[in-house]
Amino acid sequence: MCTGLSIQTQEGKWFFGRNMDLAYYFNQAVMIMPRNHQYQDKVTGNTVTNKRAIIGMGTVIDDHPVFADAMNEAGLGCAGLNFEGYAYFEKEPIEGKNNIAPYDFIQWVLSNHETIEEVKQGIENLELVYRPINDQTPVSMLHWMIVDKTGKAIVVEKTKDHLAVHDNPIGVMTNNPTFDWHLTNLNEYLHLTPTSPKQTKWGEHTLNALGVGAGTIGMPGDFASVSRFVRIAYIRSHMPKIEGDVQAITQFFHMLDYVKMVKGGVLTDEGLEDLTTYSSCMDQEKGIYYYKTYENNRIDAINMHKEQLEGTNLKFFNYLTDQDINYQN
Repeated sequence: MCTGLSIQTQEGKWFFGRNMDLAYYFNQAVMIMPRNHQYQDKVTGNTVTNKRAIIGMGTVIDDHPVFADAMNEAGLGCAGLNFEGYAYFEKEPIEGKNNIAPYDFIQWVLSNHETIEEVKQGIENLELVYRPINDQTPVSMLHWMIVDKTGKAIVVEKTKDHLAVHDNPIGVMTNNPTFDWHLTNLNEYLHLTPTSPKQTKWGEHTLNALGVGAGTIGMPGDFASVSRFVRIAYIRSHMPKIEGDVQAITQFFHMLDYVKMVKGGVLTDEGLEDLTTYSSCMDQEKGIYYYKTYENNRIDAINMHKEQLEGTNLKFFNYLTDQDINYQN
């Protein structure tokens, strides 16, 4: 479970982020990977040197950094979302290809590229290989949404058939099935509208809308991936004009709240609560990473350009989960 979103302000700025829907925590924190940070490629054994500073939500497993969503200093953003049952990764490296593990895909995208066109060119020679970080950590089955600071967006999906790169004209993404299926499915919801239906007659009987919101009757309201895709695509397509960063950030998190998972909604097969552990919003122009957690509704922010972006050590920021209530008396 997860939802990705990209929106634009009236001034032409782009914001990109996601809901992270999980039944567990992965020791996550906002972290900055500076230029020249090094880590080992688990597929080839080679040492990888980071070329562009990156900020995002991630973790470190056996000294190996892994991002769930992030952006680089050029404003290119990438998020990995669950694609269980559809994702397929090669068992062994493919000769003549640039072979990497799926959990390194975000670093590869953000370290080596600044625009969507550059990413598309790089993917032509890329292969994703199933190579766990360690024996206790299976490879997450993901697909990815990538957005540059001009708003151009793609979705990358590796299935058993092929490695597909879909242009993303709708600016949203959820989980399975494949992205092209989701776009086709939107045709089933042409009738949805923010305005109320006009008065009409069936025979001699006059029909009127029963209150505000009748134009959205038929909107799927469940937590399934297909339904969340329809809801977030609808609300993004009918979003009013937004002026300024604060309005954009506020609207962005409200839109993610529209498709968030809450306790009591969904249980996994293991009986665990599937919920939105955090929501993120990245200012792709200013390099600011905003987030809020399930336990703490306050929006926290880290500006990557206030930090040292060249060096060898990762920098971590506390993942804030204590509810921050402003008592007014």
